[in-house]
Amino acid sequence: MKKSVFIAIILLISQLGFSQTQKTTFPSLKIGYVYEDYILQNLNDVKNLQAEIASKKVTFETKLEQKAKNYQEEYAIYQAMMKDITGLTTDSLNAKLKKVQNLKKDAEEFQTTSEAELQKMIQAKFVAIRAKVNATIKTVAAEKSYKIVFRRNADSGNNESNTVLLYSADNGKDDLSDAVLVKMGSTPPKK
Repeated sequence: MKKSVFIAIILLISQLGFSQTQKTTFPSLKIGYVYEDYILQNLNDVKNLQAEIASKKVTFETKLEQKAKNYQEEYAIYQAMMKDITGLTTDSLNAKLKKVQNLKKDAEEFQTTSEAELQKMIQAKFVAIRAKVNATIKTVAAEKSYKIVFRRNADSGNNESNTVLLYSADNGKDDLSDAVLVKMGSTPPKK
């Protein structure tokens, strides 16, 4: 579907041509582009998400280390009990073993659920950021009277077309990436 829309746009543009007489006939046809990867790398929302991810990872790792330490301590106690079982009942040994096994299981479950929780948070927040970027691109394009805006370097792993612009003689004047960053409250890096 996306490829057919892209091909239709290219055919429309090629039919319009770029002769001087046709420019006067279609003066409002402005084509621009954005470097989405560049926007995402420099966007404050993404930087804040990266900081939040790092903070959550530290929190999860600290909790996991504590759970692992509790398990190791209880396991060491259990091993010491097994060396000298005089005066111990089978029930007390089994209870201690069950406690050790439960601690290990709890640590493993915590690791699995915390990783899943982190991935779910990352995905949800990144989808929201991408939606916000796309909405801002549309706003900037409308404000600057662009009729068509291409994404020049979309990641093919995100199930979108990887539109490539082979030539641009605009020397960057139709690159809307910095305008999108500014509109979203981020400062573009110095060039």
